Amino acid sequence: MFNLRPRYEPLTSNFEPSRLRTRLVPQRCYLVVWLITIVIAAGIGGLIGSHLDHHRPCQPSPGYSNPSIPLRTHKEVFTYNRTFGADPREDANTQAAWDSIVPLGQGTVRYPTPDTDQIYYTVSVVHQLHCLSYYGVMSVNHSAQHAVHKEEEEHIPRHMRHCFDYLRQSLMCAADATLEPVDAALGGVTGWGAERVCRDYAALAAWAEERRVSDARGFE
Repeated sequence: MFNLRPRYEPLTSNFEPSRLRTRLVPQRCYLVVWLITIVIAAGIGGLIGSHLDHHRPCQPSPGYSNPSIPLRTHKEVFTYNRTFGADPREDANTQAAWDSIVPLGQGTVRYPTPDTDQIYYTVSVVHQLHCLSYYGVMSVNHSAQHAVHKEEEEHIPRHMRHCFDYLRQSLMCAADATLEPVDAALGGVTGWGAERVCRDYAALAAWAEERRVSDARGFE
């Protein structure tokens, strides 16, 4: 996930699921750590997010589908897991850790909905994880000073803007209201140690795998 950059392709009438094409791109390391902390703190891993309009409240768009998935909730206390934020060149477990949380099929499902021709969808949380992995990709390749093609250089700013705003809106939509104790010695909060209510991400991943359109693993 840190050495790959997924790029989504538009679906056509003769769509056949395939693995997402990937390339290497650069960026600063602090971005991935910062984003991982925020997303984990918001409990984004268990949510099916929806886009917020810039000028009005969230409203379903034509063909909008938010299936009623029976997901249980459970109490959980966040604890720091260094593996997810480690440089994969220094920690051999980092890549495997990220790949392990992506459902088989990369979250793209076949889900026909009434009154629309739309058949294929991607579960929002997997899209959000994709955006998070994108910054991991950039951090590693920035430090490695990896050269990119002009096409990549032009694509990176657009993808960055997309991911930043998409994650912003997803976090605000989830609006995790857990109260996190301030550490007086630290003069701030870490997000660790506070009990919160989470949705069952494993059950959502299983739901997506049952309806998957490919056997792609991780963000390969």
